[in-house]
Amino acid sequence: MFDVLVNLLVGLSFGFPAVPWLFGARWGARGVWLSTGFAVAILLCLFPILFGFGCGDCGQGAIAIFVLVPIWIAAALLTVASAAFAHFKFAR
Repeated sequence: MFDVLVNLLVGLSFGFPAVPWLFGARWGARGVWLSTGFAVAILLCLFPILFGFGCGDCGQGAIAIFVLVPIWIAAALLTVASAAFAHFKFAR
């Protein structure tokens, strides 16, 4: 169960920079920043909560958080950079 959770969280982290482009295509520049705010909030606030459900008290969650937090921070920064590019693409 734990390895599936870690692989899922790594995979989702790399998918988040695409979110501004998807929402920008539908709602323009406003959708870019709205979706970016939600994506970054999910990345930085909700992913660690998943370890409480997925790992419990096993101790592996603490090790995985130290490994995955740099990936989450990089994904959040990449999502904001992607949103900046998408904003200029969809600005009207």
